[in-house]
Amino acid sequence: MKMTFYTLQYLQNQREVNQLVIYSLGALGLFILLFAILMYSRNRFDTKYRDISIIMLLVMFFLFGLSYSNYEQHRTQTLSTSQVQPFLRSVARDEGVSTKDVAVNSRSLVDGIIVKVKDKYYRVELSVDRNSYKLARTHLINKDITIQDDLTR
Repeated sequence: MKMTFYTLQYLQNQREVNQLVIYSLGALGLFILLFAILMYSRNRFDTKYRDISIIMLLVMFFLFGLSYSNYEQHRTQTLSTSQVQPFLRSVARDEGVSTKDVAVNSRSLVDGIIVKVKDKYYRVELSVDRNSYKLARTHLINKDITIQDDLTR
Protein backbone atom coordinates (compact mmCIF):
# COMPACT_ATOMS: atom_id res chain seq x y z
CA MET A 1 0.00 0.00 0.00
CA LYS A 2 1.37 3.38 -1.01
CA MET A 3 1.86 6.07 1.59
CA THR A 4 0.98 9.57 0.40
CA PHE A 5 2.89 12.64 1.53
CA TYR A 6 1.63 16.21 1.08
CA THR A 7 3.82 19.27 0.57
CA LEU A 8 3.09 22.78 1.77
CA GLN A 9 2.23 23.91 -1.76
CA TYR A 10 -0.34 21.13 -2.15
CA LEU A 11 -2.00 21.93 1.18
CA GLN A 12 -2.26 25.62 0.28
CA ASN A 13 -3.72 25.03 -3.20
CA GLN A 14 -6.08 22.08 -2.66
CA ARG A 15 -9.15 24.07 -1.67
CA GLU A 16 -8.76 26.74 -4.36
CA VAL A 17 -9.15 24.25 -7.22
CA ASN A 18 -12.34 22.73 -5.78
CA GLN A 19 -13.92 26.15 -5.29
CA LEU A 20 -12.98 27.25 -8.81
CA VAL A 21 -14.75 24.24 -10.33
CA ILE A 22 -17.92 24.80 -8.28
CA TYR A 23 -18.03 28.53 -9.09
CA SER A 24 -17.45 27.86 -12.80
CA LEU A 25 -20.28 25.33 -12.92
CA GLY A 26 -22.53 27.73 -11.03
CA ALA A 27 -21.77 30.60 -13.40
CA LEU A 28 -22.40 28.40 -16.44
CA GLY A 29 -25.68 27.14 -14.97
CA LEU A 30 -26.80 30.67 -14.15
CA PHE A 31 -26.01 31.81 -17.69
CA ILE A 32 -28.00 28.94 -19.20
CA LEU A 33 -30.88 29.59 -16.78
CA LEU A 34 -31.04 33.28 -17.70
CA PHE A 35 -30.84 32.46 -21.41
CA ALA A 36 -33.65 29.92 -21.14
CA ILE A 37 -35.85 32.33 -19.18
CA LEU A 38 -35.24 35.05 -21.76
CA MET A 39 -36.08 32.70 -24.64
CA TYR A 40 -39.19 31.45 -22.84
CA SER A 41 -40.41 34.99 -22.24
CA ARG A 42 -40.07 35.70 -25.98
CA ASN A 43 -41.71 32.44 -27.11
CA ARG A 44 -44.36 31.55 -24.57
CA PHE A 45 -45.77 28.78 -26.73
CA ASP A 46 -42.43 26.97 -27.02
CA THR A 47 -42.28 24.93 -23.82
CA LYS A 48 -38.78 23.57 -24.35
CA TYR A 49 -37.34 26.79 -22.90
CA ARG A 50 -39.60 26.48 -19.86
CA ASP A 51 -38.39 22.91 -19.38
CA ILE A 52 -34.76 24.01 -19.73
CA SER A 53 -35.40 26.77 -17.17
CA ILE A 54 -36.83 24.29 -14.69
CA ILE A 55 -33.97 21.85 -15.23
CA MET A 56 -31.36 24.59 -14.81
CA LEU A 57 -33.11 25.86 -11.69
CA LEU A 58 -32.88 22.37 -10.23
CA VAL A 59 -29.22 22.17 -11.25
CA MET A 60 -28.62 25.51 -9.51
CA PHE A 61 -30.24 24.18 -6.32
CA PHE A 62 -28.04 21.09 -6.56
CA LEU A 63 -24.90 23.24 -7.03
CA PHE A 64 -25.95 25.42 -4.09
CA GLY A 65 -26.27 22.34 -1.91
CA LEU A 66 -22.95 21.03 -3.16
CA SER A 67 -21.32 24.40 -2.49
CA TYR A 68 -22.68 24.44 1.04
CA SER A 69 -21.46 20.91 1.66
CA ASN A 70 -18.04 21.82 0.25
CA TYR A 71 -18.03 24.94 2.43
CA GLU A 72 -18.57 22.85 5.54
CA GLN A 73 -15.86 20.38 4.50
CA HIS A 74 -13.56 23.23 3.55
CA ARG A 75 -14.04 24.86 6.94
CA THR A 76 -13.17 21.62 8.74
CA GLN A 77 -10.17 20.97 6.47
CA THR A 78 -8.97 24.55 6.82
CA LEU A 79 -8.90 24.20 10.59
CA SER A 80 -6.85 21.02 10.28
CA THR A 81 -4.66 22.19 7.40
CA SER A 82 -4.04 25.57 8.97
CA GLN A 83 -2.17 23.77 11.75
CA VAL A 84 -0.07 21.68 9.36
CA GLN A 85 1.21 24.59 7.27
CA PRO A 86 3.06 26.44 10.07
CA PHE A 87 4.33 23.08 11.29
CA LEU A 88 5.88 22.32 7.87
CA ARG A 89 7.46 25.77 7.77
CA SER A 90 8.88 25.24 11.25
CA VAL A 91 10.35 21.84 10.36
CA ALA A 92 11.92 23.28 7.21
CA ARG A 93 13.42 26.17 9.17
CA ASP A 94 14.71 23.91 11.97
CA GLU A 95 16.21 21.38 9.54
CA GLY A 96 17.70 24.10 7.33
CA VAL A 97 15.93 23.02 4.14
CA SER A 98 13.44 24.56 1.74
CA THR A 99 9.73 24.02 2.36
CA LYS A 100 9.70 22.14 -0.96
CA ASP A 101 11.88 19.44 0.64
CA VAL A 102 9.43 18.80 3.49
CA ALA A 103 6.26 16.70 3.23
CA VAL A 104 3.87 15.13 5.71
CA ASN A 105 1.66 12.04 5.44
CA SER A 106 -1.45 13.65 6.92
CA ARG A 107 -3.54 16.71 6.15
CA SER A 108 -4.12 17.34 9.84
CA LEU A 109 -1.65 17.79 12.65
CA VAL A 110 -1.92 14.75 14.90
CA ASP A 111 0.52 12.90 17.07
CA GLY A 112 2.38 10.16 15.23
CA ILE A 113 2.36 11.56 11.71
CA ILE A 114 5.40 10.97 9.53
CA VAL A 115 7.42 13.88 8.14
CA LYS A 116 9.69 13.47 5.14
CA VAL A 117 12.68 15.82 5.09
CA LYS A 118 14.58 15.26 1.84
CA ASP A 119 15.32 11.50 2.04
CA LYS A 120 14.87 11.05 5.80
CA TYR A 121 11.68 10.22 7.68
CA TYR A 122 10.69 11.36 11.17
CA ARG A 123 7.83 10.48 13.48
CA VAL A 124 6.25 13.52 15.13
CA GLU A 125 5.53 13.62 18.85
CA LEU A 126 3.39 16.64 19.70
CA SER A 127 3.07 18.33 23.04
CA VAL A 128 -0.37 18.37 24.64
CA ASP A 129 -1.00 21.99 23.61
CA ARG A 130 0.47 21.39 20.11
CA ASN A 131 2.86 24.29 20.48
CA SER A 132 5.96 22.14 20.34
CA TYR A 133 7.04 18.91 18.73
CA LYS A 134 9.78 16.35 18.79
CA LEU A 135 11.06 14.56 15.70
CA ALA A 136 12.22 10.98 16.12
CA ARG A 137 14.03 9.38 13.20
CA THR A 138 12.06 6.50 11.76
CA HIS A 139 12.38 4.11 8.84
CA LEU A 140 9.66 3.06 6.45
CA ILE A 141 9.11 -0.61 5.82
CA ASN A 142 7.50 0.05 2.46
CA LYS A 143 9.36 2.79 0.56
CA ASP A 144 6.60 2.94 -2.07
CA ILE A 145 5.39 6.51 -1.49
CA THR A 146 3.58 9.17 -3.48
CA ILE A 147 4.27 12.86 -3.00
CA GLN A 148 1.41 15.25 -3.67
CA ASP A 149 3.14 18.53 -4.35
CA ASP A 150 0.95 20.21 -6.94
CA LEU A 151 -2.67 19.87 -7.98
CA THR A 152 -1.96 20.31 -11.68
CA ARG A 153 -0.30 16.89 -11.97
